[in-house]
Amino acid sequence: MKKRLRSLCILSICFSCMGHTNAQQENKPTTTNGKTLMAIFAHPDDEIVISPLLSKYAKEGANIYLVLVTDGSKGVTSHAAIPAGDVLAKVRAEEALCVTKTLGINAPIFLNYTDGDLALNENLYSLDEKIDSLFVKHQPNVVITFGPDGEYGHSDHRMVSNIVTEVFQREASDTLEQLLYYGFPKEAEKKDLTLNTSLVQWLSENLKTTQKRFLTYRISFDKKDLKLGHKASNCHKSQYTPEAIDDLFAMMGQTAGIIYLRPWNGSKILKETIFE
Repeated sequence: MKKRLRSLCILSICFSCMGHTNAQQENKPTTTNGKTLMAIFAHPDDEIVISPLLSKYAKEGANIYLVLVTDGSKGVTSHAAIPAGDVLAKVRAEEALCVTKTLGINAPIFLNYTDGDLALNENLYSLDEKIDSLFVKHQPNVVITFGPDGEYGHSDHRMVSNIVTEVFQREASDTLEQLLYYGFPKEAEKKDLTLNTSLVQWLSENLKTTQKRFLTYRISFDKKDLKLGHKASNCHKSQYTPEAIDDLFAMMGQTAGIIYLRPWNGSKILKETIFE
């Protein structure tokens, strides 16, 4: 009888330890260090909306790549007075490099397509191959881009989203784990938001929103990330005045320190980190 009781006690202790270990594993935080994030956007400056997120994960040890599909050579603005063409493309490349240095991430990867030409058949096929090659070379765990709305409907944004999605759904694997679309929650939009620049006022009026229930990745960031994102975004001098950057961050401020993302394959489970 004593031997039986002793055996039962030992079994009880073993199951207790196993249960404790399993609980620890379930509650174990996701490790960011060593993970790779690839953000793929159409133009230099598209990353502004997730710049605090890039700052956050760079500080946590993630390996981050910013891929810019077009050269921005047609992004002429009145305040910069730089004509369309090679000179503007060079300026925008320098601005993108300034952004990555400020955020502490890898130098930008330029694919050098021309603004507005992504819908051409020859570009669609070659861009598919280039995105595929980037996935093979850099082995990202998570990919971020705009959703099918293209943020505010821009055709280049939509084409990049479409092709990134096509390649991801073909090549997703144990390492290429998740595709996330940036989204702005419909419920966070304030109709009476005061903006001081006509450019950002237009962006605000034409912003495509997503119902919050679909935006299940909700990534919080701190004031330091916000400040560094703001500083990095000011690198885009050929596209925005400092006042316009302030307005952009006022728009982003409507989400109260959270960047919202929607998973390509859908989810009802709320996530607080992209690497899970």
